[in-house]
This record gives sequence, structure tokens and C-alpha cells, in this order.
Amino acid sequence: MKTKQPQTGYTLIELLLYVSMIGILLGGVTTFFATAVEARVKNQSISEVNDQGVYIMELMTQTIRNATDVTVPAVGATGSSLTLTVPTGSLSPTVFSLNGSTLQIKEGTAAAVPITNSKVAITALTFKNLSRSGTQGIIQINMTLERVNTTGRNEYEYERTFTTSVSLRQ
Repeated sequence: MKTKQPQTGYTLIELLLYVSMIGILLGGVTTFFATAVEARVKNQSISEVNDQGVYIMELMTQTIRNATDVTVPAVGATGSSLTLTVPTGSLSPTVFSLNGSTLQIKEGTAAAVPITNSKVAITALTFKNLSRSGTQGIIQINMTLERVNTTGRNEYEYERTFTTSVSLRQ
């Protein structure tokens, strides 16, 4: 007499249950990784704006401190460019100005050189000459920097305003 062998395998309900559990698990993992990538891009955008802003402000601060005179803007005036007389003749005058949304520096007769990279844009830049007669020159810098967002994605949106006042050492 032949005995009947038990059948092995999965029933249709078990198979559907396993497939749905794996689908839910993969959906959760995908969502986690997508969120992690968005957070990384956002952090990179913040870092790019902050790094560029600090670099620009330090460069301008150091140049102003070493200057002997402020030519533009005039005392009490505000302008979008800054012209300084510096001790090194070949670098004088030194001019900070905007070319579109890119900050550039022009030293002496040399061509203007961009300071900012293509990942950031300056949306506002003002120099205010706070000097008073008989005192050292004092310049207030106000600059707003934002991450360039050509894709329209939210994680690229970041903007920061940098403000400082600097006096000439003389």
C-alpha cells in the first residue's frame, strides 16, 4: 500500500501575505533613504551658503582693515560697490562689486575676478560708509546670499544675511 506524501509549499494566502509584507518593508526603506538624501542635500546647501558667506566676509574684512582710505561710498553714503586705497600700489584701488549675482574683486589694473562660485547668488549687497571726520574709516557690510536653485526643489532653498562693520587700522 502506498502512503500519500504530504504536500509542501505555500498556499496562495501565505504567498500574498509574504509579498505584501516585503512590499511594506521595501516601501519603508525607500522612504527612509529618500528622506536621508533630501536631508543631505539640504545640509550641503546650508553649508555652501555659510562657507561662501564666511569666506567673502573675511576677505572683505581683511582688505578693509589693511586699506588706507575708502574712496566709494562717500562718508555717510551707501552703495553697492566698495573702492579702497590699499598700501600696495599695484593692488590699488581695490574694488568689490557685483556682476549680476556674483561678487567680484578688481585689484589695481588687473581684470575683475569672481569671488563667489556658481552654487550661490548674492541677492543684496550694500556698503555703508559710517566714517566721521577725524576718525578712522568705518564700513558696514550687509550681504544676503542664497543657494542657486535651478530645479525648484525645496531642499536647495536656503538664504542667509551676513552683516558686519569694519574699521580701517591706519
